[in-house]
Amino acid sequence: MKLRLIALALLLVGLSPGCQTSEPGVLSPGQVTASMFGQVVKVTGKVSLAVENPWGQGGMYARLEGGGGIVGVRVQDDVWLPMSAADKARFQKGKRMTAEGVLFQAGKELVVIHGRTAL
Repeated sequence: MKLRLIALALLLVGLSPGCQTSEPGVLSPGQVTASMFGQVVKVTGKVSLAVENPWGQGGMYARLEGGGGIVGVRVQDDVWLPMSAADKARFQKGKRMTAEGVLFQAGKELVVIHGRTAL
């Protein structure tokens, strides 16, 4: 199935609770590199920071840590608002979570953008 990105990264993604990085294709934040920019990545780590409505932009921003690295996760407002309470609870500080999405770079930070699927 062919996927394409639409303006400002209308995105591919899924969340699943607490997957182990031993799952095929799942990376730790320390394994994610800038060379993966623009690719769909699946990352599991411990939430070290969680901010709802970051910078007044709506949605959610979280930081995952593990494997000696850090990766940001950005959930767009149009995806965050209709999310169930159970899905939102996965973003609590201290919990392990898996985020899947397109990898972008914001300054020096690598960020997985969690959004809608565009076919």
